Amino acid sequence: MDNILSVIYIMNKIILFPSVYAHVINGLLILFAFIMLCKNYSKIGILEPYKFIMLLLVFSMAVGIHGLSHLGLEKIYGYNPLNFIYK
Repeated sequence: MDNILSVIYIMNKIILFPSVYAHVINGLLILFAFIMLCKNYSKIGILEPYKFIMLLLVFSMAVGIHGLSHLGLEKIYGYNPLNFIYK
């Protein structure tokens, strides 16, 4: 029970920061892009290699920026979403 109360306290504390909103929006956009990728796989599979590599690099940059956002949330606010799973 104490763990749940501490999580609620932390969430109420960091929900006030704009960087948290930016992080959540970034994650939702990556999820949307992944869903669109899966739905349109037949069109993406026939792309010429250069365009396919560019598409993969853009997706890689999006995931990398999202990972850096996780690092910032962990370092500055002490928030690690994996604590819900592994504690």
